[in-house]
Amino acid sequence: MKGAKDNWYQNKSWNGRIDSHFEDQLKRTRNAGNKAEYLKVQGCFLLNSSHANIREVGISLLTRLCSDFPSEYSSVLPAQEKLGDYYLVQKNYEQAEYYFKMVMDHCNKQNSRTGTSTRADLKWACTILQSNQSEKMETAYQLVMQYPAALLKLHEHKLYHAELAAHICDRLNKKTEAVVFAGNAIALSKLSKPAFNRPKTNGTSGKLLLKTMEAISLDK
Repeated sequence: MKGAKDNWYQNKSWNGRIDSHFEDQLKRTRNAGNKAEYLKVQGCFLLNSSHANIREVGISLLTRLCSDFPSEYSSVLPAQEKLGDYYLVQKNYEQAEYYFKMVMDHCNKQNSRTGTSTRADLKWACTILQSNQSEKMETAYQLVMQYPAALLKLHEHKLYHAELAAHICDRLNKKTEAVVFAGNAIALSKLSKPAFNRPKTNGTSGKLLLKTMEAISLDK
C-alpha cells in the first residue's frame, strides 16, 4: 500500500497545506518528464472534483503543464484532451474546440495518436455540432468522415461515431448519408448494453437517441 509520501500528486481535495506540500515535492523533482507527469496526474484528479474552486486549481495545473513543459507530449496531450473534455461538458465550446484542435494538430504532424484517446477529432466535431456553428459544420463532417474506422473497436465508440455522423449529415442536409448512419446507430443501440457510458453527441441518450435516429432515418 502506498504511503502519504507516494500520494502527494494524487490529492482529490485542495487547500493551502496541500498546495505547499505539492509545490515542495515538485521542486525536489529534477526530471522535467516526471514534473510534467505529476502536474498532469494531480490536475486531472482535481478536474474531476464536484467543487468548482477545486476544478479551477486543476485547470491551473494542467495549463501550467502545457506552458512550462510543451515538449513533454506524453503528459501534455492527455492534459489538453482532458481540458477539452471538461470544457465540452461545461458548454464552453470555444475552449473545448481550442484544446481538441491542439491535440489533433500534434497528432497530424506526428502521424500518430499515441497519448490520446484516439478520438479528439470526433470530440472536436461534436463540439461544433453542439455549439451550432453552421459555418464550421462542413469541417465537422470532414472530421467524422475521415476518421479511421479501424480505431472504432468498442461498441460505445461505434455508436458514438454513427450517431454523431447522422446528426452532422442531417444538419448539412446530406439525407442519404444521414439515413445510413442513423440506421447504423439504431442497430448498435439495440445490441447489448456497452460496458461504459457512451459519450453524448447531441444531448441524446437511451430512448431519446432511438427516437432521434428513427426520425432522421425516416426523413428521406
